[in-house]
Formats: sequence, structure tokens, C-alpha cells
Amino acid sequence: MTFRLVTLPGSINLVPSEKLNSKVDRLARENPHLQLPVDLRRLESDLNARADGVAVTFSEPWQGGDWSLLLHLTTYTVRLFLTKKYQDAYTIASISPMRMHDHERLARGCLLVRPSRWRVNFDVRTIPRPSDSYWSSLVDAWDGLGSELATRQGGSALTSAQSGFLDTLEQTVDASQRIDAETARSMAAFPYRAVTATGEQRDGAQSAYRFRLVGGEKPERETFVQVRGDPGLRGRVVRNEGDAVTVRFDGPVDWDRLARFPQGVLEATPSSVVFDKQREAIALLRAGQSRNMGLLPAVVEHRVGRIPPTPARATEDLDPDQQEAFRRGLATPDLLVVLGPPGTGKTRVIAQIAHAASLDRQERVLVTSRTNRAVDNVLTRLPGNLEVVRVGHTGVTADGKPYLLERRAAELRERVLNESKRSMDAYRDVETAGKWTDELHDRLDALAAARAGTEQARARHDAARRAVGGPIQVRVDELTARRDKKVQVLDRHRRRTERRARRLLWARAERAPVLSVLVGLLALLWTRRQAAGKARADRLNEELFRIRDALTEAVEELEAVTRDAPSVRAAHRDLDTAARLYHTRVLAAVQAARHARLALGSAAVVPPVREDAPPDVVEADLGSLLGWLRAALPVISARAALLGEWHADIEGATDQLYPELIRYADVIAATCTGTASRPEIADVSFDLAIVDEAGQIGVADALVPLVRAKRGVLVGDAQQLPPFLDSEVEAWGRSVGDPLVRDLLAKSALERLVDGLPSGHVVQLTRQRRMPAVIADFVSDAFYQGRLRTDVTRVHRDQIFAGPLAFVDTARLPDRERGERQGRARERWGQTGYVNPAEADLLVELAVHYHRRGTEWAVIVPYKAQVRMITAALAARIGDATLLGLNVGTVDSFQGDERSVILYGFTRANGHGDVGFLKELRRANVAFTRVQRQLVLVGDLPTLTAARDHGFAELARSLRDHVVRNGELRQYREVHDLVRKLNEQE
Repeated sequence: MTFRLVTLPGSINLVPSEKLNSKVDRLARENPHLQLPVDLRRLESDLNARADGVAVTFSEPWQGGDWSLLLHLTTYTVRLFLTKKYQDAYTIASISPMRMHDHERLARGCLLVRPSRWRVNFDVRTIPRPSDSYWSSLVDAWDGLGSELATRQGGSALTSAQSGFLDTLEQTVDASQRIDAETARSMAAFPYRAVTATGEQRDGAQSAYRFRLVGGEKPERETFVQVRGDPGLRGRVVRNEGDAVTVRFDGPVDWDRLARFPQGVLEATPSSVVFDKQREAIALLRAGQSRNMGLLPAVVEHRVGRIPPTPARATEDLDPDQQEAFRRGLATPDLLVVLGPPGTGKTRVIAQIAHAASLDRQERVLVTSRTNRAVDNVLTRLPGNLEVVRVGHTGVTADGKPYLLERRAAELRERVLNESKRSMDAYRDVETAGKWTDELHDRLDALAAARAGTEQARARHDAARRAVGGPIQVRVDELTARRDKKVQVLDRHRRRTERRARRLLWARAERAPVLSVLVGLLALLWTRRQAAGKARADRLNEELFRIRDALTEAVEELEAVTRDAPSVRAAHRDLDTAARLYHTRVLAAVQAARHARLALGSAAVVPPVREDAPPDVVEADLGSLLGWLRAALPVISARAALLGEWHADIEGATDQLYPELIRYADVIAATCTGTASRPEIADVSFDLAIVDEAGQIGVADALVPLVRAKRGVLVGDAQQLPPFLDSEVEAWGRSVGDPLVRDLLAKSALERLVDGLPSGHVVQLTRQRRMPAVIADFVSDAFYQGRLRTDVTRVHRDQIFAGPLAFVDTARLPDRERGERQGRARERWGQTGYVNPAEADLLVELAVHYHRRGTEWAVIVPYKAQVRMITAALAARIGDATLLGLNVGTVDSFQGDERSVILYGFTRANGHGDVGFLKELRRANVAFTRVQRQLVLVGDLPTLTAARDHGFAELARSLRDHVVRNGELRQYREVHDLVRKLNEQE
């Protein structure tokens, strides 16, 4: 552990927060074995007992909060915040059990803080002043420790280029936050007519509530909103269905508080969380505390290390490009970019890299992206033998929910409870076993007394018989002595014979040439002696048999002579009574032993009692069992108590299992912001971060996960929509004066790296298996310099179109029908939206047709206003609001998705060639490349091919020519009449 000693000249004053006592009491009840300091005087004593200093680390802000200090003691941690008013002391915010991630944090480095005294004050007003928090000194020491660690890990001081880049990046974050705030202000308010608790719970506090809206305007998912009149009622839209939205608030909200606003208005509001996490990532880079020491040189100067060769093999068949991406992704020392046009198997490559890194290299892998959908798409392809944990909120899609941390914890809790319940059943009669152990002790004492009585009675019986036995008794004594002596002689002879037999075996096994002759002679001698010994043993056994026969006859004669003697008869009766008592006591002790063994059940392996053996053997077994029980029962009882405490702990909040699930996960998945904002993983470091859909992620956003991993792989497509489109950046040009800032706003992290990294750190995937070749060929020529190749062949079957690519032209419709109209819905950043009723009508008919055929379909259009028109019409025909929400949307909402049939409408149709933000050509690429089997384009060719934007007009003309040569160019009326007729027939 690396540390830096900080000796302070004065004391540090602490004051408890309002809810600290209740929190600590609850934790102490849940974790009695941890000995948490319920009494704060105990905390003060623990702190001051650390003569060498208290281990202190800084904890990053969470959800826009403040930095905090963590004090690490033996079994618990203490979180401190600066007091609000004077900032000359610290508020004790929480006391928590020491977790694995705390040990990991300490292993990375800490401060050893040694003030003159730690002082706990129970009220902020009782703090002796002047007081000093020494915050600046601690911050300086922490920064110094970070620089020291960076130097040890091979880092170096920032170059001027790196420092300047970080300055510009901070300005970019500021600009993004201003744009976000302006966007929120430009959005319409959303009036609602009713609010209900999810699950119809009308009492207590919960985080999610459902608002039924009035009018056509609805906030999109992931939009931050607040209830007008109470800024504290702020949250995120997590579901958008029909006329209702579900809002998950930042924390639990009492129903009574919301009931004050039964009708009201939801207002869009900016969130600072994303931008705070971006600034924290920049601060880590500036302080040299990034886990990836090569990250900043790679991003700024495009300096990277050599990628060593690796013999790793994928578990699935990969094409040559994918194989290269897989191997380089595993071995890169800093950063690698994998460029993958749609359908080229990017997700497969990600899954194989994650699998090999976690299982073969024992590395912890982070899979991340900007959106929940992109993250969850990867999870479905990960091999089943990986332990995967998804960290997120209710925005997680259906694909990601099985991996959710909360669900995994609940499942683990259920399994553990079931297993511990079975184990506890084995221990339920431990107390009974203790009682039977005491009973066994008493019965063995009684048995010992009965045995002593039996031995005394036998001695009296022998004495009485000896007194009247005369010469016969003398004969019995002599024969008994001879028998015992003969047994001893025979036993010595047996042992000698066994030793001789072992020597003979050794001699016969000896193969050494020099020794074999000598050993052979010895073997001959030993063989002769063995034969002589056997003859002697036979003689001894014969003599022993004769002595035993004579002894038996003498005993029988003695019995006959003494049987009727009054003294012998009396002694025999006493012996018989003592023997019966001894037998009864043996049975009683055996019964107690049975009960003790039965009570322990399967809690332990209990020594056996051989009940059918002679009484002396049974008594010996019972004594051994009693000794074992006396030694084992305290351990078993302690184990049972600990198991009960553990069961009670697990029965409580499942969040106690979160650290263990995170620690032992092979792959952790979260959005870019979630990697830093979720407390469960905010302090977790990774060996490898895989950033998917990096073509949609800005540099500042990508750095949030990348600074938390030793290496990074960015996977994506530079021809997808970036975070901000060129047209949007152009519109903000007046408010963003620095061209470097505008460049960072307009370029994704992927674009920046592709433009500068050496070719060895950029792998291009070129074989697509999603789209039919006729579509892929156009996409390849228009967007990928002709590099895209198709490795898929599908048989085309469709009632309406003869081939996979069709364009339906609206140009022959009357102007009043084919023309666009301004929509009421506002677009991104408050821009004007447009609708086209004719296009909408055909797209609806086509969607109904494919829906009834059971085909996966999607309607993609550029404008939200057009989305609403189509959704409203489809709701009357199909009625499934959830289905429509998933299958009708703008281009932006379908990035990373795919469908069997894509129905795309251009919407714009006018006489002056205005195409609005369609001029962002990547928008067309995204829409076209979602398709698997059938792409239907609907638009006004004269408007599109004569667009005032030269780039778009050229693309439209190329598309028209390609369709004429290789696809179908159809007229609106023909297709509309055909599909309507088919729909009427079904």
C-alpha cells in the first residue's frame, strides 16, 4: 500500500449528521459481528488510538454532490463532508462496514492523517473556534500522492499539448452544458391531468410515478423533468407509453407531497450529472491518476505502445478482420479502435474479447456505451459462462434486465437463503444435542459405577470359589499361567516371522548386479529359517491347544465341585445382579448417544458407536463419543449462531450483496456516465474497458469509462450519427467561439482517434452479414469508399416488392397531397419539425401489412412530428403502444438497432430544395443500414435530387440511379392501392 503521511498542527473536529444515529443503529443490528461504533465516543477513541495516523482517501462526488473524505478503520469506514457554513469542520455523513472495494481503494494509495487530536462534537455550535478543517492541506497531499503514483506507474508530467487539450476539453464540457440547458428551456412544457403511483401504491414513499399528459407533446425517454412549483420533485423519464410517462425521481418521494399537484406541468430541466462526471475524468487525467497511463498521449499526440503478438484463440469462428480485432484488442497496451460498418460483427468481436480477457487472462472487463440500448445489445451476445452484472436504472432494456445488479442480488439472495435454510435445518437441534450430551455424561458415570460393582462382585465370586476349590483350583491357576505364557511366546514368534517375511520379499525384489549374489545367499538362509519357524509355530500352537483343552476341563471340574457351596452360590447371585445392572446401564448410555447423534443430524460427522460389540468396546466407544461431543459442540453451536446471523443479514437489504457480486463479476456493463455515477462501481478499477458505438460518443463522454481501466478498446462506426451533428454545431457557432471547441463538439471520440492513431491501432471490419447485397453495395460506395463486402445471401419473398431495395416516389401526386407541412412538435434544440401526410399514410399501410404477416418491421422518419402522426394512425390499427414505441421513431432512436423490414420516409417535399437536417448524410446511412431483408424508401425524388445542399443532392441522385439499375422505382399510387387492397383482404 502506497501512502503519504500528513501531520496536522491542530485537531480535526467532527459533528454527526441528523440521521447518523439511526443509520448506525440499523447497520449495527444488521452486522453485529462488525462492532460498529454505535457510541460516537467509541469512534473518537478508535480514531485517536491510531498513533501512526488514520488511513484517508478522497471520494469523488456523486450525482452532482461534493467531494468527501473516507476514513478507513479496521472494520468500518467513515464518510466526512465539509460543514456547510464555515467549512472548518466535518460532518459525519455515514459509517459503513468495510467492503472489498474499500480494500482495493486503500491498495491504490491513501493518506495517513495524523492531527493533534480527533474530536467528536455533538452539535456544530459546540465546536471550539477558531477551528480548521485543513482541507487545502489534505487536497494538496492527495494531489501529490496522485502525481507520485502516476510517476511510479510510468506516467510523466503533462506536455503543453496535453494541458492545452484538457483546457479545451473543459471548455467543451461547459459549452455542452450550456447547450443542454438551452435545449431544456426550448422544450415545451408538458401539462398532466393525473398522477398515480406505480403499482397503485398510495402510501409511503417510492421513486417512480406515472403522469397522464394532456395534449400531444411528450418528453422523450431519458429527459430530465421536474414538477412545476416544486424543483425538488425532479427525475428522469424512464417510460413513454400512449399519453403517459413514468418518471423516476432522484430519490423516494412521499405520495402526500405529489398529491399537492394532482394536475400540473412537467418541465424539462437540465442535469449536471453527466457533465460533472466528465469534469472528474478530466481532473483525473490532469492529476495523472488515470488507470490507463497511455490514454492521454494516445488521445492528444496519438502516441501509443507496440501491440505484442498474442496466441489467443476465439471460441467462435471469426473472419480474418474480426480475428485481427480480437487479438489486438486483447493485447493493446493502451488504446485500440475497431471500425465496424453495420452488420460486420462488432458485437461478436466485443463478446470474444470480453470472454478471453475475463476467463483466459483473469481480467475485469467493463462493457459500456452512451445509451442503455447499446450496452444491452452487447450483453445478449456474451457467452453464458461469463459472470455478467449490469449496473443501471429502469432505462435498462429487456435484454439487459436479466443481468441487472438488483436482480442478480435478489437471485443470489434467494439461493443463499435456500441453502442457508437447509444448513440451518441441520443445526436446529444443536441445543438438544447439548442436553443429551449432559445426559450421556451422567449415564456414563452410572455405567462406570456399575462396571466397578461388577468387577468387585466377580472378585468376590472368584475368592469364594477359590476358598472351597482345593487342589482343583490350584490346577486351574497353573494351567491359566501356562496358557498366558504360551500366548506370549507365540506372539513373539509371530512378530519375528513377519519381519523375516518382509526381508525375504525385499531380497526377491533386488535386481542390482553386485548385490544380487549376496542377497540371494541371505534369501536362501532366510527361507530355511522361515521354514523352521513355521514348524516351531505349529508345535507351539499344538501345545497351546492342549493347554486350553486341559484348562477347560479343569474349570468345568472346579465349577462342579464348588457349585453347591453356600458361599459360592451367594457370590454368584451377587455377580449376576451386578452384570444385569451393568447391561442396563450400557443400554441407557447407548440410548443417550443415539439421541445426541440424531440431534446433530448432518451438522457434523459424529464418531460411531459399535453397539453390537462386546460391552467393554461399547463403553470405550461411548467414552470417545462423549469426549468428541464436549470438544465439538461449542464449535458447532458457534457455527449455528453465525449461520443464523448471516441468514438474518441476507434476509435484509439485498444491497449488502452488491459489493460481492461486483467483485466476482467477469464483465460489468453500464453506460459511460453510469460507470462513474453509480456508487456500486464508481470506485472500481478495470483491466479493460470496451466502449461500443464509440462513433456516437463525444471525447469527454468516452473518457469517463476510459480513465477507469488500464486499457481501452473503442468499437464503432465513424459514419454513424455523432453526439452533435455538423448542422447543430454550425447553429451554435455564435455562442461557441473557439474553433477547437466546435471541433470537439462535432467529432466523436472514434473520429478523433481514427484520424490520428497509427494504422496498427485501427482495425477495419469489412465483411457485413446483415443487409442484402443490393443495399450493402450502395452503402459501401456512398459511405465506406467501396470497402464493404457482403457475406450473406437470402432468398427474397415479398408480396409487394420484387427485390430487397425499393423506392416509392410521390412526385406524381398533386402538389396539395405530396407537399410537406410544418409540424407542431419541436425537434432537437427547438428546431421546426415537418410532417408529410401522404408519406405517413403509405408508411402506415405498409407497417400494418408487415405486422399482420408477423414480420419484424420499423418505421424510421427524420422528424418527431412525423413520428407522432404515424404513431397516432398505427395506434388505431394496431393498438399496442409499447410495440409502436419500439418500432416507430426518428433515425437517432434506431442507432445500433436492426429489423427485417425498414420503412423509411424522407418527409421533405417542396419546390425549393430545402431538406433541412437531412443534409447530414450520416442520417441516411443509419436509416438504410438497419435493414435485414427489405428496405422501402418513400420520398419526393424531385425535391431530394434537386436539394440546395450539394452533398445531399449528389447522394440522392446516386441512390436514384442505383435503384433504377438494381432495385425497384415504384409510383406512390400503385403501391398504395396494392398494399391497401392486401390489408383489406387480410
